[in-house]
Amino acid sequence: MPEIEFTIDTETGKCETQINGVKGPACEQTALRIKQVLGKPTVDRKTAEFHIKPRSKRRVGSNE
Repeated sequence: MPEIEFTIDTETGKCETQINGVKGPACEQTALRIKQVLGKPTVDRKTAEFHIKPRSKRRVGSNE
């Protein structure tokens, strides 16, 4: 299940965000939406999960 985790340092006000359960381009789109709300990040790291290519789903049906 997709999850966005926020960690806020109460002394400095620094907010760290981690996106979990979202792979590839969908993760990039999610990050873009977060950036629109929180502003430009000071550091932007892509995790191994980002580099996993989503599997396409095959549809099997009759061709009537």
